[in-house]
Amino acid sequence: MQRVSKIKKILLSKSFFSFWNYQFLIKSNNNQIKPYKIFREILNIGDVVFALCFSPEENKFYLIKQFRPFYFVRNKKLKFEIVGGLVDKGETLIAALKREIKEEIGVQTKKIVKLTTYCPVPGYSDEIVHVYYAEVEKIKLKSLYNKNENEEIKIFKLTLTQLKKINESKSIQNVLTKISIHEYLKKFKKN
Repeated sequence: MQRVSKIKKILLSKSFFSFWNYQFLIKSNNNQIKPYKIFREILNIGDVVFALCFSPEENKFYLIKQFRPFYFVRNKKLKFEIVGGLVDKGETLIAALKREIKEEIGVQTKKIVKLTTYCPVPGYSDEIVHVYYAEVEKIKLKSLYNKNENEEIKIFKLTLTQLKKINESKSIQNVLTKISIHEYLKKFKKN
């Protein structure tokens, strides 16, 4: 295969996320390939946590919709999302997940089950996504304003049938939501 070493790491931008330029030196195990350099811009996101939230009391799944630049820029309608966000420095994955659930839908978490972990775009991001199923308290709100993140969030209560329709949809969807639903259905055999 190859041996990789980092030559440089240069900060390009630091705003909501840091954006870095990495320079790598690649040395192939194939002697016919001379050492070469690769330059890549990498978005520094780190670990994020998300949960497909479910209320056993209502027998409903709680999904949200909120402003996302992609939908505005591409002139698309907002799509359903699951609850979640960034893991703060020094925070455990579970603590971050419980905090995000409280911030985004205003309820406490009762039970958490890990569904999957994946890296969505290894070509230009260091993001690792940790996805869970979470049983939560019954929601009383229809919307919530998270002043810490300046997020105006609309909350939706969906049935299993509605959840399956999102999973089966061929239209543009939030990939994280689709993966979560797929993993939930696979793990809990709700076909």
